[in-house]
Amino acid sequence: MKYNWSIIGHEKQLNLIESDILSGNISHAYLLAGPNSVGKNTVAKKMSGILQCSNDFCHDCPTCTQVEKGCHLDTIEIIDDKESIKIDDVRKIIERCNMTRQSNYKIFLIQTIERMTTEAANSFLKMLEEPPERTIFILTTNNVRAVLPTILSRVRVVNFAVVSATYLEKKLREMYPTQDEDVIKKVSLFSLGKTGKAVNLMENPEELANYIKVYSDVMFFLEHRNITDRFSYVNDIAEDEGKLETFVSILSNVLRSKILNGENAEDHIRTIIKIDEAMTLIKKNVNLKLVLENLMLSLK
Repeated sequence: MKYNWSIIGHEKQLNLIESDILSGNISHAYLLAGPNSVGKNTVAKKMSGILQCSNDFCHDCPTCTQVEKGCHLDTIEIIDDKESIKIDDVRKIIERCNMTRQSNYKIFLIQTIERMTTEAANSFLKMLEEPPERTIFILTTNNVRAVLPTILSRVRVVNFAVVSATYLEKKLREMYPTQDEDVIKKVSLFSLGKTGKAVNLMENPEELANYIKVYSDVMFFLEHRNITDRFSYVNDIAEDEGKLETFVSILSNVLRSKILNGENAEDHIRTIIKIDEAMTLIKKNVNLKLVLENLMLSLK
């Protein structure tokens, strides 16, 4: 590839994007679709840098620096803040879209496009149909089925997927040659093939340390059936949504790993089903502590 993407995997997708750029066949709108944490937003940001930089994505000029830091005047990011994108938000995008550009392109990076309300999506659709010259939308979604078909018909969809654990471990060793082998294997397990998640953990020691601590807790619960210890842990994670997400993610990943290794597969499959049921109940605002206690009782 011509450009320095510094991304694990997704060679086919990156080659497709590069081909569009180098051939001048750039679409006015791209939708990067796939599971969360596979690197879609990173690709979107770097694609913006390539398009805006006049020196082959040099990584050193003011333009590259501004795009990377999210403060480039003509590269507008709509970050996923877990809130829906409403009609007023789209009106602001349209207003920015019609402003005079100072750069190669006017680029809009909109994360998790499925957050748009129906009213907002319909308004956005009109802009997609007739965008101003040299305006590019780079959208991402974790669930392409939740995106309006009318929007899908007006964008170039680039599908992303998880990578194999073997490939991820190999790439992490290449990127972090001084890192402990056990850490590489744990990060691969925690990430479940999601390259963006893996890099984030490797680059954030505090978050990695927290994941390793939760991993140790999970392994303890699976090896010891002390209900008192399990319920005490429930009291702790029930007060912090971040801890809950981490715990559930690691527990699910550990169980899937055990299933692949042929360890009590039927029991672990049943537990994973119970985890999914528990998370559904939590989303319905059923008593969090009660749901987690029932989940702990089901651990084999």
